[in-house]
Amino acid sequence: MANNLRKAQLLLLEEQTLLSRERTMQQYITTGLGFITVGILIIRLFLEPLYYIIGGCLTIYGFWQLYQAQQRYRKYKNLVHKIRKKEKKLGLEIGE
Repeated sequence: MANNLRKAQLLLLEEQTLLSRERTMQQYITTGLGFITVGILIIRLFLEPLYYIIGGCLTIYGFWQLYQAQQRYRKYKNLVHKIRKKEKKLGLEIGE
């Protein structure tokens, strides 16, 4: 009984860590969209070649941030699936 309680506590801690990482991933998305917006804004407002380069770089970096967020999402989705399997083995229904 105590062993199952300890395992349940560890699963809760593991899930809490994953949820904090998910919030970090969401911030990647927000940052990426911000860089894309600023890059496009610079390209639209300033009509000099230097600003096209700066705006293009910011836009590309924003899309790279979105790509990184997608990769993290896939990774965390798999980790959450593994946690759900562990919960079922213990007879717990902590998550969804």
